[in-house]
Amino acid sequence: MRSFYAALLATTVTVIIGSTLYWPKQSLANNRIKLPDIGNTSNIIVSTELERKLGEAFLRSIRRSVPLSNDQEVNDYAQQLGDKIAKFSEQPDRNFNFFVVQDDRINAFAGPNANIGINSGLILTTESESELASVFAHEIGHVTLQHLQRAIETASQMSMPSAAATLAAVVLGIAVPGVGPAAILAVQAGQVQQQINFTRSHEAEADRVGVQNLADAGFDPRSMPLFFGRLQNATRYYGQKIPELLRTHPVPISRISDTSARAEKYPFKQVEDSQDFRLIRMKLRIRQLQLPTNQLIEALEVESKQGTQELKDAASYGLALALTKDRQFDKARAILQSLSSRNPGQSHYLTAQALNEYYDEKPRLALTLFERAKRLFPKSRAVNLLYAKVLLHNGEPQQALPLLEQDLHLFSPNPTVFDLLSIAYGQTDNPVKGFQYRAEYYYFLGQTKDAIIQLEQALRAADNNFYLSSQIENRLEQFMDDLQAPPLL
Repeated sequence: MRSFYAALLATTVTVIIGSTLYWPKQSLANNRIKLPDIGNTSNIIVSTELERKLGEAFLRSIRRSVPLSNDQEVNDYAQQLGDKIAKFSEQPDRNFNFFVVQDDRINAFAGPNANIGINSGLILTTESESELASVFAHEIGHVTLQHLQRAIETASQMSMPSAAATLAAVVLGIAVPGVGPAAILAVQAGQVQQQINFTRSHEAEADRVGVQNLADAGFDPRSMPLFFGRLQNATRYYGQKIPELLRTHPVPISRISDTSARAEKYPFKQVEDSQDFRLIRMKLRIRQLQLPTNQLIEALEVESKQGTQELKDAASYGLALALTKDRQFDKARAILQSLSSRNPGQSHYLTAQALNEYYDEKPRLALTLFERAKRLFPKSRAVNLLYAKVLLHNGEPQQALPLLEQDLHLFSPNPTVFDLLSIAYGQTDNPVKGFQYRAEYYYFLGQTKDAIIQLEQALRAADNNFYLSSQIENRLEQFMDDLQAPPLL
C-alpha cells in the first residue's frame, strides 16, 4: 500500500527526548527565531497532497498498531491544549491533529500532516500543565520546522516493505507479523540507524522553538528543562526496566542546561494548572491504577479532603467515577450534583453525572442531563458524541443522527463517529449507509480488507440503485488500489 509504507517511514521522527546536539544561544527571547536555509528540497519532493495522504495512512497504521484513547474528553483536552500552543507557532493557521495513545509508557511523536500523538503515561508523568505543554511545543516544532519532510526524503532510498515494517517496530516498540529476524537485522544494520540518527539532529531545533512558543502561549518555559531533568533523574531508578524512550534517547546534561538558559531569558511568572488538566489526569490515573476498587475509593476519600479546593474537587470527581464503577450510584450522584452546581462552567462534572444516571438504568434522566450539557457546551465534541451514544443505546437513532452529522461537519472524522453512524443507520433500516459507514470505520482502523467486505455488502444492498452503486464502486476501487498499490517512494 503506497501511502502506508511512506507514512511509516515518516514516523521515524517520533522522538521527544534525546539529543546530544549543542546549539548557540544568540537568539533573543522576544524575537522569532530565524533558522538558516540548509538547502532543503523537501518542498519539491513532498507535496501538500502527498503529505495529506501520508498523514491519513500514518493514522491508520498507528490505529492498527497501538490502542488509542476512546475517551473523547481526554482527546478533546489534548486537542485544545495543542491548539493553544500551535496558535503561537511558525504555522499558526495550520490544522494540527492531537490525539492520545492509551499506553502507560512515556512517549510522544509527530507524524506527517501535523498529526501529533501523546501517550497517556506521559500525561501522568508530568507534574504541571506547563510540563505537558512543553512536550506539545517540542512536537509542534518538529512539524513547523519540516523535520518530517526531510526524514521522508532521506528514507526514500530504503527498501520499502522491509524498511516500513522495521521502522514501525523500532518506533512503536512492537512486533511486526510477516517480517523475519533476518530482514529486520539487515535493515537495522545500516539504513534504519542512519535514519534515526538523522532525526536526532533536529531535537535541538525543536527545543529552541518549543521554549519560545511555550512562553508565547502563556505557559512557563522553565517547565521544559524541569521535565527533562526529572526524566534524567528517573533513569537511575528504573534499572533493567528503563522505558525504551529513555534507553534509546537519553537526556544529556547539555540539553537541560541549554533549554534552561533559554527559558531564563523570559520573566518568571506563576502559571496555574487548569482544572481540565487536573480532571483529565484523574481519569487517566484511575484507569491506570491496578488497585482494587474499594482501596481506590478509600484513597480518593482521603485525598478529597486535602489541598486546595481545586484539588479537592478533582479528587472528588475521581471518587465519583470510582463509585459509579463500583455501582454505588447514589453516593456518586450526590458528589457529582454538588460539583456541577458549584462549577456550572465545567462540562466533565455534568457528563459524569449523566453517565452515572445512565449506568443506574435511568436513561431518560441521563438524556435530560445530556440535553442540558449540549445547551451549555454546544462546541464540545465529547458532549455531542456521548449524547449520541446514549440516544442510540436508548433506541433513538433519529435524534442521534443530527448530532453525528454535525460532528462530521465540525471536526476531523474519526472511527468512533463512523461506528456510531453505522449503528444509527442500521437502527433506521438503512443498510446501505450502515454498511458504508462500517466500511469507513474499518478503513480508519487500518483494516482495509474488512472495509472492502463491508462495501461489497453495501453494493448488494443497493440493488439496482445506479447512483448508490456508482458511489460504492468508486470507494471500493479506492480501497482496492490502496491495498494493492506498490510502495510510493
